[in-house]
This record gives sequence, structure tokens and C-alpha cells, in this order.
Amino acid sequence: MFSRIIRGTFMVSLIIFFIITILYFINKENNQTQYYLEIINRKNDSVLVKIEVAVGDKFYLEYINSKDLNPVYDTFEIREDGIFCLLTEEYPWYGAGQECHASKDIKYSDKLVIVNVNREMKILPLRVAFTVEQKIKYKEREFILSSLTDRGDPIGIIIATEGGMNDK
Repeated sequence: MFSRIIRGTFMVSLIIFFIITILYFINKENNQTQYYLEIINRKNDSVLVKIEVAVGDKFYLEYINSKDLNPVYDTFEIREDGIFCLLTEEYPWYGAGQECHASKDIKYSDKLVIVNVNREMKILPLRVAFTVEQKIKYKEREFILSSLTDRGDPIGIIIATEGGMNDK
């Protein structure tokens, strides 16, 4: 009789353990933070693009420097907590407004100047150019800024977060 009680108590404890374990994993999945690359029209706060991304993913901004007609390729990496980092800026030759200083980490390839910038940010404010095309690239997707909103509009590129322990 005593062994039946112990066996019954053990079975109830085992069932409770499995229920708590299942609830823990369900709760953990619901608290994971989702990250989204968003392009926002800052004139009216409308979301022009929202795509799911992950920490460690890279996205790119490509444009032509309108003063020198110099193509520029910026590489960004998504970090945690809505932060992203401008890793590198690449261009074929120095133009107006581009990094050029002895203290900068600059390398030269056969065709490009590569500046290691490593600048973290929460927002990249831009204005949609009147004269040149600006593209945001993420994996196989490409977004031409002037096709999303009017030329001259102020936009912002951000990493929005949803879910996780900090979402209320």
C-alpha cells in the first residue's frame, strides 16, 4: 500500500514536471524578440517597408554621390535591441563628404576604397534624393527609395522590435 502511494505521488510529480516544462517552452517562444527592418516616412510617420530580419543579418544602402557621381556601397549589420551598425562604406575614389583621414581604418582593394566605420545607430535619417537612385537591399529584395515615397521626403531606416521580455 505504501509503495502504491509513493508510485502515485511520483506519477503526479512527473505529470506536473512535464506540464511546467511545456509551459516554460511555450512562454519562452512567446517572449522571443522579433526584429523588423523598417523604412519610415518621417513626414507622416507611415511605414513604407517592414520586413522580418534577424540579429547578425546584413542589409545594404547603395547610392550615387550626387556631387561627384561616385557610387557608394554601405554595409549594415543588425544588432540586438533595435541597434544596427554601419560596418563599411565602399567607393571607387574619394568624393565630397566621404571618409578620408589618417586615423580612419581604410583599406584599398583593386577597385574600391573600403572604410571600416563600425558606427552603431538606432535610426539612419535620409532624404529621398531628387537626382540619383538610392536602394536598400536585404537578401534578394531591393527597395528603390523614390518608388516608395516622393523625392525630397525625409525617411528613416530603423530596426523595430516586437515581443520579448521588454515588449508591453
